[in-house]
Amino acid sequence: MGQVHPARGQRRTGSVVWLALGLGVLAVSGLVVWKDRSSGVGAVSVSGGGAPAPDFRLDSLQGEQVSLADFEGRVVVLELWATWCGPCKLQAEILHELYDEVSSNEVEFLAISLGETRETVERFVERQPFTYPVLLDPEETLGASLEVYALPTVVVVDKDGHIRFHQPGLADAGTLRKVLSDLGVGLST
Repeated sequence: MGQVHPARGQRRTGSVVWLALGLGVLAVSGLVVWKDRSSGVGAVSVSGGGAPAPDFRLDSLQGEQVSLADFEGRVVVLELWATWCGPCKLQAEILHELYDEVSSNEVEFLAISLGETRETVERFVERQPFTYPVLLDPEETLGASLEVYALPTVVVVDKDGHIRFHQPGLADAGTLRKVLSDLGVGLST
C-alpha cells in the first residue's frame, strides 16, 4: 500500500521551513523600505533644516562622558553599530577612509555601539581599532531616540545640531562626501 517515504516527509517539512523563513525576510524587508520611505529617512536634505538631534551623554571606551553638545559648531557623523553586525565592519572601513580625508577640525566622527557591554566592545576594538572615539549605548537610549531600526545606521548632524542625513544600512563614501561637502566640511580628495 501507499507508504510515505520518511525522507520525502523531511524534505517537505524542510521546504516549508525555508519558505516561511523567506517570507519572513521579505516581510521585514518590506517593512524597512516602507518605514524608510514613509519617514523620509535616508533622504539627504542639506538645503533645509532638519529635526534637532537629540542630545546624549554616553560613556566612551576611555571612561569619559561624551555629549553631542561637546561638539557644538561642528558637523558630527554618528555611526551606530554592533560587534555582531557584518555590514557594520564595512561601514567602519568606509568611515575610516572618509575620516582620513577630512582636512579640518570642523567635523567629528563617533562610533556608537548599541546594546552591548563595555567588555564586548573593548574586545572587538582590540582586534579592529577605530580611528575615532567609540561610545557605548548599552540600553540603546540614543538608538531609540534616533529611531534606529537597522544596523549600521549613519546620522550626520550639522553645525547647528540638526539631523541632515539619516541612513539605515550602508552609506557609501560618495554620498557621505557630498553630504559633508554640502555642509561646508573640507575634504582632501
